[in-house]
Order: sequence, then structure tokens, then C-alpha cells
Amino acid sequence: MMPRAAVRERGVALLALVAVIGLAASWMLVSRLYAESGGIEAARKQRNAEVLNRAKQALIGYVALQASKSFEDDPGRLPCPEAPGYFGNPANEGQAAGTCTLPAVGRFPWRTIGTDKLVDASGEPLWYVVASGWAKPNATTNTVINSNCASDPTMACYGGQLTVDGAPRAAVALIIAPGPAFSVAANAAAGCSARNQVRPPGGPLDVRNYLECENASVPADAAFVTSGPVSSFNDQAVAVAVAELLPGIEAAIAHRIEREVAPVIRAVYNAPNWGLSGSDRVYPYAAPFGDPSTSSFTGSAGTNQGLMPLAYMETYPGSGAPCAAGPAEPRCNPTLVQWANAAPSVSHTGVGVTLTPFGCWYSGPTGTGDCIGIYTGLPTSLTISGPQTNGAMSLRQMNSSATGYAWFFDLTTGSNPSSSPSPTVRLNNDGTFTVSVTVTPPAPAGLAGVVYWLRVPGNATMDHGLLDGRASSASPAPPAATSWFIRNRWHELAYYAVAPGYTAAAAAPRACTAGTDCLTIANHTPPPANDKRALLLLAGRSINGSPRPSGTLTDYLEFGNAAGAFERQPVSTLTDAALKKPFNDRIVIVDSN
Repeated sequence: MMPRAAVRERGVALLALVAVIGLAASWMLVSRLYAESGGIEAARKQRNAEVLNRAKQALIGYVALQASKSFEDDPGRLPCPEAPGYFGNPANEGQAAGTCTLPAVGRFPWRTIGTDKLVDASGEPLWYVVASGWAKPNATTNTVINSNCASDPTMACYGGQLTVDGAPRAAVALIIAPGPAFSVAANAAAGCSARNQVRPPGGPLDVRNYLECENASVPADAAFVTSGPVSSFNDQAVAVAVAELLPGIEAAIAHRIEREVAPVIRAVYNAPNWGLSGSDRVYPYAAPFGDPSTSSFTGSAGTNQGLMPLAYMETYPGSGAPCAAGPAEPRCNPTLVQWANAAPSVSHTGVGVTLTPFGCWYSGPTGTGDCIGIYTGLPTSLTISGPQTNGAMSLRQMNSSATGYAWFFDLTTGSNPSSSPSPTVRLNNDGTFTVSVTVTPPAPAGLAGVVYWLRVPGNATMDHGLLDGRASSASPAPPAATSWFIRNRWHELAYYAVAPGYTAAAAAPRACTAGTDCLTIANHTPPPANDKRALLLLAGRSINGSPRPSGTLTDYLEFGNAAGAFERQPVSTLTDAALKKPFNDRIVIVDSN
């Protein structure tokens, strides 16, 4: 029989062993629960990251697709968030609002973009933020978005970008997985307000019940965060940066320029108008390259490469007001096309005709030109004509409402017939226009002859529709297919080149020879690469880091394109000088042999 002390010692030892085993088991249980909890959290974040990335790629693709569509007046704009009234409406939820107060915060517009209803790991639909300047704030205000949104402080799409985690202009949009509802702790971090989140199925849709801290500001501001203290923040967000949107937008715009703008340029100075015959075609001179924000965009004789010739003189784009009455704009030139000498002149055809001019004059630089005189004999035609400036220095079209005037007074019978003949316009080799009115005069009733009064209009041409940047809903409406080009300032990123054989100075019929004086594009496929009559290069966003607008061509174009030796290369943001990267120029062929 064991002594009582020994039994007591064994009991104490057994209790100690049980305690150690219990402690070990508790530690293992806690460790396992901790590991499982971390694994669950990691899985939740991974799931959210996947769905957020899917939503981001869908948004980028949607914006590029919309930008490529004809009659899209606001290419590059982002959709607004889901219209608040669609919350809880299965038939319409996910449909973007047509306009929104910016910056805007709301549900991700999955139905508009064309995805499934995307939800996070907690089963909550995604939320979405869009910056000022990147969506339509109302039905009448258009966005202005182009490649300079990344570097031009004067553009709303530059300054309106979101501040994310304290970094300015870090994103144009955010997509947010809101996570489950929870109680936001008070004073956990700056910008965090205490709230017990409640999400009733029927609403109301209050952002503070879904997002936290700076993401839940009411009204929304431009500052957002992607992280915060665990007691106050469970949003998971992905940013959409301007550099991620622009490549798709630029590709879409290049395609639209090819479809919509290039055919217009081909047709501007084309037979049978402008005194051209057969299949003859002329391209206007380029404006010397300079800072596009201050350039007049007026072509210069002998300049075959530079900015597009887009000066205008009649109507201020977007307003319907006269050019000179609109806001100061370098492209506005009310005297772009005006009479080039002191007075018009009169000529005739016919045998035995004597013309006695009394005088010819202009009613101002852009007014009518008149001639009065007397003729004897029987002329088969009388023509009043005069040259006007800058015919090949911008884009002009015939003014169908312009008319001339012809009045005759027979000194024998006193009869006075009159007419309003249509003018004709000829493009001259020196780049001017000659505007003429030709009439068949009445035969004199006697030897005394006939007094004539002939008038030629000063407005026989007018601004081409491509020059007007009004939206298609404006009144009067310009050609809706091209209004976006000027208004969104893509013309400031378009470099223009024409073969010398297709300028006004070349002899008719205009031509260039492949491999000799046509334009050549290295790496162009399919061949031939050396038969181009005219082309446009669309500059992408600034690659070298220089701010734009700028008067330096290398801030816009890369490698050979900046030196007039045109080339295609794969669009890439990688840096490799040997492979000519980075490179984001896009070439649009306007015309070729």
C-alpha cells in the first residue's frame, strides 16, 4: 500500500499533465481558427480582386467600343453610375443614368456595360465612382476627352481626376466591392464616421450603408481611399487610371478618323468643282507645326507637313455666333478669304465687241465686287471675276446660297433685264481662288449699246462643315458624323502630310510616283508602302513625360514620325530603343495611288 504522500504527488502530477495537454489543445485550436480565418479573408480578397478586375476590363472595353461608334458625340466618356431609381428593380437595375452630378458615386452599371450582375464575395453588387470631366453632367454639356487628358492642365478631364490615397489625379474611376454591412467604429481614423450600416432590401440606397470613410462622403468629393483601419473599413477597390483608358480610346479615334474624317478631306478639293477636271484632286497646304493650343491652323504655301489647315472665318464653333464675336480662339480669322487686289475685272467673248468700263470696286475686303460699264456689239458672254486669298490654306466648301447679280439697260429701248446667276470658283496654282460670274448679255437694240452692272459675291465659299465642333443636337446642326473631331480637340493631335504632287502648285492632273515623290510609310502592310498621297498621324498620350500642349514635335510623335520619315510600329508602353519602344503613334492613310 502506497503512502498517502506518494498518492498525493501522483495526483498533482496527473493534474499538471492534463493542464499542459489542455493548454496545448487550446493553442492548437486557436492557431487553427486563426489560420482558417486568415485563409477565409485571403479567399474573400482574392474573389473580390477577380470580380473587380473583370468589371474594370469590361469598363475599359465598353468605353473604347462606344468611342468607335459613328455619331457618338462624346467619345471617351464613361457611363454614369446606375440610376438611383433602379435600385431593387430587377428589370432596370444596372442601367446607367443618362447624366450625373460629378464626381458621381453609385452602383456599377453592369447592364449598360454588358456584363452579368457582378457581386463581391459577400454577394453585394459592386459600386462605382466616376470623376468630373469624364461623364455627362447634363444633357447639353459635352465632355472633351483626348490624349492630352494625361498632361494638359487646361482640360477638365485632367483636373477632374480623382485623388486616391492622397495621390492627385490617380484615377478617372474607381470600382469598389463594398463587403458585408458592419458597424463602423467611431474616431478610428481621420475621415471615418461611426455608423451601424443597415441595408434594407427596398432602400433607400444610402452610400454610407455600403462604403466607409472618405468613400462615403455626402455629397461626394474627389478624394477616395483603398484602405483603412479594420474597425472602420472593409471596402476593396480598384482604380481605373487615364493611362489605362487612353490606348483603347486612341485606337477607336484613329479608326473613326479613317472612316469619317479622311473621306471628307479627300473630297474637299475634288473635280468637278473648283475648276478641276477629270479625276483631278488637290489637298490643301499644311499649317506650320507649332503649339496646337495657340496655332491659327492656317495653311502656308509650300508647307506639305504640319498641323491640319482648319482655320475658320464665319461661325464660331458651338455657338452659331460670327467668328469674331465668339471667345478668343486662334483658329478664328474673319478675313481668311478676302479679295486679293484692288478691284475685279470684266472680260467677254464674241467678235466685234467693245467694252467701255465705267468702274469696278469692292464693298470691303469680304464684300461684293461690282463693275459697271457699257458694251456695243454682241458679246456671247460677259464675266466679272477677281482673286480671293487663302483658297488652299484651309477647308472651304461652295456656298450654295451665294449669288451674283447682272443688270442691263438698253440705251435704245430702255429695257432693263436682270438676273441672279450662280458664281463659280476656281482654285489657282498659287493657292488663291478666282470667283467669277458669267452671264449671256442681251443683244443691243441699236448702236447706242447696253449699260451693264455685274456683281460677284464675296462669300462664294464658306467654312467646311468639318471645321465646326458643335454637337449634332445643336441648331443649326453641322455634319453629325464629324462634330466630335474639333470639339474634342483631336485636331490638336493630328499631324498632316501631303505629297507635293497633290498640292495646288502642282500641274494638273495631279499625281505622284510611288517610290519617288509619294509619301512612304516604313513597315506598312499590306504593300505597297510608298504610294501615299496624303496621311494623318494621330499622336497618343505623351510618352516622354513632357507636358502638353507643346511646340515640340517630339512631344507628340515618336522616332521617324517626328522627323518626316513615317513609320508604323507596334503600339507599346515598354521602353526599348532598339525595338523603337515606347511608341503610340497611329497612322491614318487619307489617300494613295
